[in-house]
Amino acid sequence: MGNLLNAQENSQSVSNESIIVMVNTADWCPACKTNGQRIEKEVVSSYMGNETFSIVVNDLSNKESKKTSKASLEKLGIEKLAKKNKTTGMIYFIDAQTKEIVKEISVTKSTEEIKQAFDSFVK
Repeated sequence: MGNLLNAQENSQSVSNESIIVMVNTADWCPACKTNGQRIEKEVVSSYMGNETFSIVVNDLSNKESKKTSKASLEKLGIEKLAKKNKTTGMIYFIDAQTKEIVKEISVTKSTEEIKQAFDSFVK
């Protein structure tokens, strides 16, 4: 999912978004390695332009990627939440106003299940 970090990270202001999507990944995560390309191409990229979401990849692989992720997490106001929820291979849906997790799903779920999780928030 390394390409996901570079290609898909989005740290827009949350003023128009209602849901922050935090994708926890790491180079050493088996679930991320197995499902990363599918998640990137079939799910995350199709929702990047949707005004409902602000999507950020929280890459826990190494110091440099953590530094990049940290800046995005801080900008979105969810750095403390990210520190508490470090499970890799997970997609967290966070209410942009309350900064609370409202839904979570594993990257090992089917593409359809993950899309349904995204679609449940589309206005």
